[in-house]
Amino acid sequence: MKRIAILLLLGLSLATEGQVGVGKWRDCLDYARVEHVEPAGELVYAAAHNGLFCYDTLYGTIDRLNKTTGLSDMGIENIAYDAQTKCLVVAYRNSNIDLLYGDKVYNISDIKRSEISGDKGIHRIRFYNKKAYLATGFGIVVVDLQRHEIKETFYIGNGGAYTIVRDMVFSPDSLYAATGEGIKRVSLGETHMGISDRWTVDDRLKGVYVTLLDYIDGHLIAGGYTYDPEMITLYDLHGSQVSVWNGGAFRSIRVGGGYVNLVRDGAVVRYDGTMQRTDSLTTYTWGGLSCYDAVSLNDGTIWVGHEWDGIIRIRPDGSDDAHHPSGPFMQDNIYRIVTFNYRTMLCPGGHTTTYANSFINGNLLTGVGDEWHTLNNDNGLLSGLSDLVDVAVNPVDTTEMAAAFWGHGVASIRDNAIQYMYNQHNTNGALQSYTTGDYSTLRTGAVQFDRSGNLWVLVSNSSTALAKRSTDGTWQNYNTSVLAAEPSVDKLVWDSITGYLWFCGRNNLIYVHDGNDRMARVNPNNGSKLSTDAINALVQDRLGNLWVGTNKGIKVIFDAYNAFKNGGNGEVSPVQCSNITITNGEFYEYLMAYESITSIAVDGANRKWVGTSAGGLYLISANGQEQLQHFTAENSPLFSNKIIALAVQPRTGEVFIGTDYGVQVYRSTATYAESQPLNEVYAFPNPVRPDYDGPIAIKGFTRDGLIHITDAAGHTVFSTQALGGQAMWNGKTLTGEPVASGVYYVFAADAEGRNRSVAKILIVR
Repeated sequence: MKRIAILLLLGLSLATEGQVGVGKWRDCLDYARVEHVEPAGELVYAAAHNGLFCYDTLYGTIDRLNKTTGLSDMGIENIAYDAQTKCLVVAYRNSNIDLLYGDKVYNISDIKRSEISGDKGIHRIRFYNKKAYLATGFGIVVVDLQRHEIKETFYIGNGGAYTIVRDMVFSPDSLYAATGEGIKRVSLGETHMGISDRWTVDDRLKGVYVTLLDYIDGHLIAGGYTYDPEMITLYDLHGSQVSVWNGGAFRSIRVGGGYVNLVRDGAVVRYDGTMQRTDSLTTYTWGGLSCYDAVSLNDGTIWVGHEWDGIIRIRPDGSDDAHHPSGPFMQDNIYRIVTFNYRTMLCPGGHTTTYANSFINGNLLTGVGDEWHTLNNDNGLLSGLSDLVDVAVNPVDTTEMAAAFWGHGVASIRDNAIQYMYNQHNTNGALQSYTTGDYSTLRTGAVQFDRSGNLWVLVSNSSTALAKRSTDGTWQNYNTSVLAAEPSVDKLVWDSITGYLWFCGRNNLIYVHDGNDRMARVNPNNGSKLSTDAINALVQDRLGNLWVGTNKGIKVIFDAYNAFKNGGNGEVSPVQCSNITITNGEFYEYLMAYESITSIAVDGANRKWVGTSAGGLYLISANGQEQLQHFTAENSPLFSNKIIALAVQPRTGEVFIGTDYGVQVYRSTATYAESQPLNEVYAFPNPVRPDYDGPIAIKGFTRDGLIHITDAAGHTVFSTQALGGQAMWNGKTLTGEPVASGVYYVFAADAEGRNRSVAKILIVR
């Protein structure tokens, strides 16, 4: 009851759920698609494409494990658990390795950093005598799990050359390896296993390219192909006998609990130690067993790595349950991120560089905090749609969203479902397809609502590249052929100051339309001292300036109001795209001139978050003159230096970062501020407990409000100014001393002393 009273006293907002502290990171990874499952006593580890999680069977809890929680890298290739040393080995696609012992992580980056040419992938992990044996693209690497280091490397190709090892398995007396030169064997009693001459070729499967190995009760199981790598034939090698055991498309073979678990797409088939089939599992409570991995335990339990439902536990009595952390079900693909109030929308589609379809599942992901929802498809309108590339929320009716599907048209979405699909057949010809020969496709590349609720649609490769659905539901389009015959365009900004429509795409031009009959072209090199030839991002800041991300840094349009000064019939506009000049010691240079900019987002303090193709993530000041932060994969939990999409959640200050390894969130110091304060000013965290040493974020002020914090006696202990609608306090006085336990009061006002606000913060030392 005391806890409830404190929460009511402090007025905590439910909007803080799912957030992390300021300056902290969290992930938005897809954990539903599990490719590897690894039981480890009371714990079960599961590896998705980029994230790892751990399910505690005793307490029913789930922990996420990725770069934001302390792992060293992204992109998981394999995992395996050694019960002897209680170590989970995590192998990444770039050949980096982590050793996990509970909450301790030891990184081994030797293979990743090595200058070995060709394949360095880690294809299988096995254990023997407190060592991990890694089957790699060049040989076998032995890792000492007690010393956390590589002990030796076996180059077992003919003459000691590199050879790919796709799998390996231990029998009671031997180590077998499936190599590019056939199955090879070495005795476990051999003291010089690293010498290639000590390995002998097992010639029982001549002509078969073996990719899978396992062992049970004297039976060596080998899977390989002769012609088609997708179709594997399984062989039972028992003494001198070789028999064809099974055949088909297999995803994994796992021996455990006295069973051989054979995983097909849609079934787990189990065999006993004599290779006799015991049962076949094809369904569980929520549908079919579309799985990647499965292993049996000694008690008869089966753990399955499912394609869309995480890990599934199937008990001996047939009952089952499924587990995975919350996250967007999108296989970590991302094209565009859009935020509105507390909502975040992820578009996992895209198109190729030649503007053809990528055929990525077209479901929209909408999140609030840690909860993510896909679109409901009960009416079937979502079926067959792919490549979702943009979404927008109607500001007049916020229950409606519009989404652009590349190649399909525009969807009107309400109640988490597509209500209507607009295309070339039902918009009075407003949306026109791109047609060449017998091929026809509707390339709707972007959507935007204006403040009146009119929907604007960008149609690529069309002579009418701009279309509009008015608030009365009628459609019309605009002939843009004077700008370009059929421009390739997929970026659209509705100018909140002038009401103009700015759009661009693959061509090195920016187009501007006034929404009536005037249009013009903007040369991105006009007014620029640094010539660029690609536009990758376009965004309007809170002062109305347009920031342009190019292949050589950033340019800014300060004079958007001059767009039609030369007329409005498709002429080249006098609008300038200016470089921002910054000083670097005694030298001058242009803002981020050496970076290819992929995305730009504006936060509540009008600062710019800038994503690059290979240089990570930058935060620059509102005017671009100062670099405030630079996150890379090397100096931070950032998943990758390749940033694809960015958006700032205006109410929380969270920065959503889309990378080629999935989406993550960084909680920034600035939030959006209204002209009037919110009904509720609140702090996070609150109460501030003894074990917390980070900054305290205080939200809900007028823009850039003046903040004073007092103790219960009314003495001012701290003063500052908000960044946008959020202020930061380190819990110390103006002289740098930590404040004592107690309740502290926050007062805020704008520069004229109006719009006063109050909040309470409880400090517990």
